[in-house]
Amino acid sequence: MIKIDGSQKEGGGQILRYSCALSAILSQPIEVFNIRAKRSNPGLRAQHITAVKLIGEMVDAQITGLSVGSMKIQFIPRSKPKGKSYFLDVGTAGSTALVLQAALPVATFADNNVKLRLIGGTSVRWAPPMLYFKEVLLPLLEKFGVKAEINIEREGYYPKGGGIIEALISPSDRLSAISLDEYSEVIAIRGVSYCTNLPAHVAERQARSAEEILKSSGFENVEIIVDPRRRGVGTGSGIVLWAVTDQGIVGGDALGEKGKRAEVVGREAAEKLIKALKTKSPIDEHALDNLIIYMALADGESRVVAPELTLHADTAIDLCKMIVGAEFKVIKRPQNVEVVCKGIGFSRD
Repeated sequence: MIKIDGSQKEGGGQILRYSCALSAILSQPIEVFNIRAKRSNPGLRAQHITAVKLIGEMVDAQITGLSVGSMKIQFIPRSKPKGKSYFLDVGTAGSTALVLQAALPVATFADNNVKLRLIGGTSVRWAPPMLYFKEVLLPLLEKFGVKAEINIEREGYYPKGGGIIEALISPSDRLSAISLDEYSEVIAIRGVSYCTNLPAHVAERQARSAEEILKSSGFENVEIIVDPRRRGVGTGSGIVLWAVTDQGIVGGDALGEKGKRAEVVGREAAEKLIKALKTKSPIDEHALDNLIIYMALADGESRVVAPELTLHADTAIDLCKMIVGAEFKVIKRPQNVEVVCKGIGFSRD
């Protein structure tokens, strides 16, 4: 049984979710201790428990210590990932994107198609919006051979949550290594500016602000769809932008908050995107966090350039070294960072 210190580096719920996901894929029993020890409310919260339960259900896992406040769990898979329909209510505004982040690689190696129906937060702080997952992450993961579709039935904002997403995943026998180097051309910038139960001008102003900043920075092929009546629970707004380059897809997003002007929301998303593009990277730094697991499991050597190595990505690399046995090398460049990984060529057979 591999023992994992949940307080290392990033020290949050990501360590728990990724550890259980890799355990499920590799049929490797694990123990995670010091769970969220550095947080002001240490131990498991309800949203962490529901995510672990979902992954556990996919591999008929024996799980001990799964209760609110628990600082240690043992996760023992008893089957390979099973293809079927799964339902999970994260509760309140807990992020559905963070659950999907952990469940998707497990579903990718299932013995049949997987249908995930998740209820919770879709546009909440401290997590990627589900629209970013759909428009930025999925196209990048497709390069590995991941076959998935996401339908956002309705948005869920803090504090009510209640958003609904459905993900359909077809299994892959083996993942392919990828190579994403510095881009030479930005082909187009696309985006969606949305709001729910708010005046239409909120979404319009977010989009206008983002477009003005992008064009003033020299980007001409900009098209942002305005969705002022997005279906959802409660009130909220957001904007997700993505730049399609000759190498990959770079994302930038921002959420509306009470008292925060729509123009500020649009500007934040545009500035995030521009900052990443200035490094000539084919992906943004948050996308890298999500690619690490797939690089570790893929067949062959993957190379990915990103604006920086975040603490989340650094933590994911350590977990993949420990649990998967993949080899990683991080090369710092003048304006970005290159992550090289020799994957283990994992096969579900």
